[in-house]
Amino acid sequence: MKKLVIYCSLGLFTAIAPDALAARVITGVVTSVEDKEPLTGASVLVTPQQLKAAGSKQGAVGVLTNIDGEFSITVPDGVTEIECRYVGYTPKIIKLVGDKNHYDIILDSSSTMLSDVVVTGYQTIERRKLTASISKLDIDDAKVGAVMNIDQALAGQVAGLSAMQTSGTPGAPMKIRIRGTASLNGTQDPLWVIDGVPMNGTEVPDMDDLKDVDNIYQSSVAGLNPADIESITVLKDAAATAIYGTRAANGVIVITTKNGKKGKPEINFSTRLTYSPKPHIDRLNLLNASEKVDLELDLLTTNYDYRENKGGVSRILQAANMLDAYKSGGWDALTPEVQAKINALRGINTDWNDILFRDTFNQEYNLSLSGGNEKVTYYTSLGFYDEKGNVPGVDANRFNVVLKTSYRLNNYLKVGASLFANRRKSSSYLTDSDGFTNPVYYSRRANPYQVPYDAEGNYVYDIDIQGREDSDLKFNVFEERENTDYTQETTGVTALFDVDLRINNNIKATTQVGFQLDHVDMQNYADAETYTMRKVFERTTLPILDNTTFIPYGGRHVQSTSTNKQVNWKAQVQYDNTFGNDHDFEAMVGTEIRKTWYDYFSSTVYGYDRKTLTSKPVIFPSESWARNFPLHAESKSENAYASFYATASYSYLSRYTLGASVRFDGSDLFGVDKKYRFLPLYSFSGLWRIGEEPFLRDVTFINNLALRLSYGIQGNIDKSTSSFVMGDYNVTSILPGTSEDVIVLGNPPNRRLRWEKTHTLNAGIDFAVLDNAISFSADYYYRKGNDLIALRMLPLETGFQSTNVNWASMRNQGIEFAIATRNINTKDFTWTTNLNIAYNENTVLRETVPSNQTTPSREGHPVSAIFAYKTAGLDDEGYPLFLNKNGEKVTATEFMKLNGAGASTLTAEEQRDLYTYIGSGDPLITGGFVNTFTYKQFDLTLNFAFNLLMYTRVTPSYSPTWFDRGMNTNRDILDRWTPQNPNAALPALMVEGYRQPEYVQYAEFGTYGMLDSWVKRSDHVRLQNVRFAYHLPGSLISRIGMKNATVAVEARNLLVFGANYKNYLDPETMGNQFAQPIPKSFTFSLNVTF
Repeated sequence: MKKLVIYCSLGLFTAIAPDALAARVITGVVTSVEDKEPLTGASVLVTPQQLKAAGSKQGAVGVLTNIDGEFSITVPDGVTEIECRYVGYTPKIIKLVGDKNHYDIILDSSSTMLSDVVVTGYQTIERRKLTASISKLDIDDAKVGAVMNIDQALAGQVAGLSAMQTSGTPGAPMKIRIRGTASLNGTQDPLWVIDGVPMNGTEVPDMDDLKDVDNIYQSSVAGLNPADIESITVLKDAAATAIYGTRAANGVIVITTKNGKKGKPEINFSTRLTYSPKPHIDRLNLLNASEKVDLELDLLTTNYDYRENKGGVSRILQAANMLDAYKSGGWDALTPEVQAKINALRGINTDWNDILFRDTFNQEYNLSLSGGNEKVTYYTSLGFYDEKGNVPGVDANRFNVVLKTSYRLNNYLKVGASLFANRRKSSSYLTDSDGFTNPVYYSRRANPYQVPYDAEGNYVYDIDIQGREDSDLKFNVFEERENTDYTQETTGVTALFDVDLRINNNIKATTQVGFQLDHVDMQNYADAETYTMRKVFERTTLPILDNTTFIPYGGRHVQSTSTNKQVNWKAQVQYDNTFGNDHDFEAMVGTEIRKTWYDYFSSTVYGYDRKTLTSKPVIFPSESWARNFPLHAESKSENAYASFYATASYSYLSRYTLGASVRFDGSDLFGVDKKYRFLPLYSFSGLWRIGEEPFLRDVTFINNLALRLSYGIQGNIDKSTSSFVMGDYNVTSILPGTSEDVIVLGNPPNRRLRWEKTHTLNAGIDFAVLDNAISFSADYYYRKGNDLIALRMLPLETGFQSTNVNWASMRNQGIEFAIATRNINTKDFTWTTNLNIAYNENTVLRETVPSNQTTPSREGHPVSAIFAYKTAGLDDEGYPLFLNKNGEKVTATEFMKLNGAGASTLTAEEQRDLYTYIGSGDPLITGGFVNTFTYKQFDLTLNFAFNLLMYTRVTPSYSPTWFDRGMNTNRDILDRWTPQNPNAALPALMVEGYRQPEYVQYAEFGTYGMLDSWVKRSDHVRLQNVRFAYHLPGSLISRIGMKNATVAVEARNLLVFGANYKNYLDPETMGNQFAQPIPKSFTFSLNVTF
C-alpha cells in the first residue's frame, strides 16, 4: 500500500502527452556503486532529443527517486533510452530493451563531477541552478602542499581572492581579501565557515605596529588540519553571501571537511618531511667590514657629529686619545699601532646570516580511519605538524584530533556529530621596544666586525645598539636568546551536532548546534641579565630615587590567558519539488542564534627568579608610573546575535532560474533605536542557460553557455564602536597628595548606530566548449558600501571633538576571469592549465579627517592609498628638492613655508594638499596559473601566483639627521650626496645648526620618510610550488593490501620575480623590516591508502 501511494505521488511529476501516442511505464531503483545505498532525489528523465525523435510534442519528461531510490516514469512509445543524473555522480544513459520495464541503475561517483554540487554552508546547490558567483576548490596534496595552515594554500587559486603573506613565521596568518576591502574601520577579513558553522576569532591583527610583528598571532583557521578538508568554496557576490547577513560583506570561505562513506574501513596515512635552507641576506646589500670602516673614517672628517663616539673606529681613536688628531690630520696623523687596530677591523667579517639563521627540518604525519554501513558512517583522524622557523627559537607545532559520525535511525531521520580538537604551541624571541632583539632586524644593524663571543666563549656585548636615546647598554643577541622565553599554547575545540529529518520526498528539516572554544595561554620571561631588562632598569632610574630604579632587581614574567567562546544554533526547513516536469521550486526558511564570549587576563611581576619561582613587589613613585607599568589587566566582552532568513529558487525548463534570499540580523551591538534593531539584507539573482535553448541544442561543440545576474545587500560589523556612552575608569591627582576616581569619556551616545551595508551587483558568464576542453568564466561586479562607520567631526560645544557614525561610503568594482583548458589529452599524457586573473579598483567615496590632521584624506582614492611628497632631485648642497603644484623645484623651506623653528606655517588643510597620491598598497591585479602534466603514473604541477600594480612604503635606508654610524646599514649610504659625489641620488647627512628649519623638519616631523623616494613598486610573480609525483601501479600495491600509494617531491617558494625589492628579502614583506623571511622548502611526501 505504501509503495502504491508513492508511485501515485511520483506520477504527478510526469506530464501526460497531449498526443494520442501510446505510453509505457518504466520503474526501477537507483543506487550508488560505492555503498549500494539508494540515492534519494536522483533525476530520471527523457531528454528533449529523445522526445523529438519519438514524435512527442512534450518538452520534457522526468521524475525524482523517492526515499528508497525508487522511481516510476511514463515514457511515450518510441523512446529508446532514459537518462539518470545525480549530483556528484556520472550521468548514465539506460537503453530500453524490448518489453523490459524494470531497471536497477547503479551510478558511479566521479571526482570530475563533484563540482556539480556546491556547498554554501546553509544548503547544497546544483551547479546547473547556481545563480551566484562561487568558486570551489577541491583540496588534495597537489593544492595544499607543504603548508601548515589552509589559508596559505589559497594564494593564486581563486579569481578575486588575494592572499598575501604577512611574515615567514611558522603559522603566521595570511592577509586575505575577496574583491577588495569593504570597510574603513571594521573587520576586513572574510568569514570562515566550517561544516556550516561560522568560525569566531579569524580576524588577522594589524601587522603595521612593531610590537604586533613580533608577537605570536594565529587565527582560529590555524587549528584546522588541511588533511581533514575535502573542499573549500569561496562565496563572492550578494546572491551567495547575503544569507550570511552582517558578516558577509568581506566574502565567505566555506570549508567542508571529510566524511566517512559506506563500505569497508579505509585507512589513510600520509607524511611530509620538509627541508628548509637558511635564507640568504645578500639581498639586504649590507656594508662589509672594510666598507663600514671606511664610512666611519670618512664621517669623522666631516662636520656630521651625531654620535661620533659610536662605532669601532671611534672607540679605538678615543682609547688612544687620537680622535682630534685624526680629525685635523687624517690617517697619516695616527700611530702605526692605531692604524693596525683599525685595519684589524677590516679583517673581521662576521657572517650574521650563518649564525642568526638556520637550516630546518619539518615533519608532518596524518592518520585517518573511515568507513561505514547502511546505518552508520564514521571518520576519525590524528594529525601532527612540527615546523621550525629559520630563526632559531621560532617554532610552531600542532596536534589534531577529529571524530565524525552520522547515524541513520530510519529512512527519515539522521543524526550526526563532529568534534575537532587541536593543541598548538608556538615559540618566538622576546621583543624590545626598538626591535633589536628581533634577529631579522639585528642582522641589518649589527656591525660586520662585531663578534658575538670572545676566544673563551664569553659574550661580547654590542654597545652600539640603541634607539633614539643615548646609552651604552650591553646587548648580545645570543644572551637574549638564552635568557628570555616567549611561548604561546592554544587549545581549540569545535563541536557540531546535526539532525536531519526528511518529512517526505519534498520537505526536509535540519537543525545544528555548534560550539567553538579557543583558549590561549601565553607567557614571556626576561632574566635580569638581558638587554630587555637593562632597558627597563635604565628607563625607571629616577633622580628623585637617588638615581636608582623602582623596579626590583631580577627578571620579568608576564602571563596572560584569553578565552574565545561561541555557541551557534540554527534550524531550518527546506522544500523542493518539480511540477509538470518543467517547473522546479526550492525554498528554505530558518533561524539562527549566536552568542560569543571573550575573556582576557594578564599578570606581570618583576624581580622574578625562575629558580625559586618568586617575585618581588613594585613600589611605584607615582600613579602615572603605575599606569606605564601595569601589573594586572583584565577585560571581558559578551555579544549576542539573532537572525531569521529565507531563500527561494525557481527553475523553468532547466534553462531559466530565479533566486532570492533575505535575512534579518539583530545584535546587542546596535539597536538602541528600534528602527535599526534588525537589518534586512537581501539578494535577487537570475540564470539563463543559453546552451539549453533549442536554437543551440544542435551546436554540439558548446557544452555550456550560461549568463548570471545578481543584486543584493551584504552587511558588516565594526565591533570597536558602541551606541552607548563609553568611558574609562581612571585615577587623577586633584591636589598634591590627593587623588580622585574619575571616568574619562571616550565617545558620545549614538542611537542611530547601525550595521554597515554593501550593495553588490554581479554579472557573469560561464562558457565551455569542445567536450569541456576549454572552460571559461567571467564576472563583472560593482560593490558600493554605504553607512560605513567612520570619523565625523563634532561641534566643540558637544564636549567631544569627533565620533564614529554611519556616514562614509566606499566602492569596489572589477572584473574576474577563470580559464581551464585541457591542452593535450591522450591515453598516456595529459596537460591541463588553470588561469585566474582579477582586477579590482577600490575607491573611498566619503571620508573626513580631523581638522588638525596634516596627512590627506583617502576620499577619492583607495582605502590603502599611499601619499608622498613629490621630489625633484637634490640641490647643490645635497638637500631634497620638492615639486610644487606649479611644477617648480623648491626647497623644503619654500615647499612647506617653514618658520625659523622648522615648523610649517601652512594650515593643516594646506599641508594636506602638499601630498601627491602615488598608488595603492593593495594589488590592482591578482591571480595565479597552474600547469599540470600527467604521463602514465607521473604528475608534474607548477603553481604560480601574482600580485601586480601595487606599492609599498619602505623604511628609508638611512636618516639624514639621525644616521647612527655605530650600526650597520645598506650600501645606499655610499650613494649619498657629498662634495666629492655631487651627482648622488640620495641626500647628504645634515648637521644641526645649518639650514636649521629644514634640519628640524627632517629630524622631528618624519618628513624624510614621507618622500616619494621611499615608495616602491612591489609587483611580483611567485612560483608557489613545483610538485612531482609518482602513483604506484595498482597491480603492484594491491598485493600488500593497498588501494593507492603516491610518493612526491615538492619545492615551494623557489623563485620570486619582483619589480624592485633591492635591499629587501621579499616583495611581500619589504614594507616590514622586522618580518621573518618567507622560507624556501623542499618536501618529500608519502600518501597511502589501505
